[in-house]
Amino acid sequence: MTHRWLVLAASLAACAPSVLVHPDDDTYRRSLEHFRHVRELVAASTAPDDEQLMFLQADALFRYRFAMPSHSAGSWFAETAAAVTDLPVFESLASSLDLVALRLRTVDGAVQLWETLLQRDPKTPLRALADYQLGWAYRNAIASGFPRDSDRAFDDVAACCKDSPLTSLAAEARRVRWKSQARAAVWSLVPGLGQMYVGHYASGTVRLAIALATTAMIFTPAAIAFERRDELSWHNDWPLLVVGAVGATLLAIDYSSSYQDAMRGVLEYNELREDAFEAAHPDAP
Repeated sequence: MTHRWLVLAASLAACAPSVLVHPDDDTYRRSLEHFRHVRELVAASTAPDDEQLMFLQADALFRYRFAMPSHSAGSWFAETAAAVTDLPVFESLASSLDLVALRLRTVDGAVQLWETLLQRDPKTPLRALADYQLGWAYRNAIASGFPRDSDRAFDDVAACCKDSPLTSLAAEARRVRWKSQARAAVWSLVPGLGQMYVGHYASGTVRLAIALATTAMIFTPAAIAFERRDELSWHNDWPLLVVGAVGATLLAIDYSSSYQDAMRGVLEYNELREDAFEAAHPDAP
């Protein structure tokens, strides 16, 4: 049975639109322009070649940006299958069929590389630039275990390199409003609240309404069954089980999609504000 579902998901993925970067993608074009600027700054530094390469590898991950794609049919199917069957294989399949998940996690790779660079050589000539980029990157990091956060990274620009032109930029950037992936995850314990956290109130209201309705579909039949526990029979009361099962499935789908959409909403919120900051400061890395 699982094999058939996997085949169906793969077939849906094959029918999806191309995932390649579109030639008219302005988001990707802007990311290339910023990467080119950072590459020039790195090349002008006196840092060893290995450190320059590590820095650029991290920056390429940080600047891995393109217009956010919509969910593919295969991804939606895999997410639904994961909710229905509770099999991890479908959760993994959903991620593999959808570039949104990859788009969300590249920042973690950038943070890992920049922090590794600074750990290996705390006095690298790229220190100020790395701290500055980390200040932005930490705002979209998801993985746990990193040694700092956004505010501390921005503060460390002045702490290590007071004469750097990035010091004043870091102080301004620190004041830019942003949203936290961790807080969005906590809010998403109730479907819809994560969307409201990032300002998507219409979507959040719909998702919350679905959660309330599906919760009622679970508990109402359970309450009726409990009241009639001495008279229950499969012949007469099977609709109670069906309604409860459908409600549980829809609630699981609502939970999963709401969480992923909230993570995506945080990324978009933060990047829009970063884009606005860079538009106001054309010389910013």
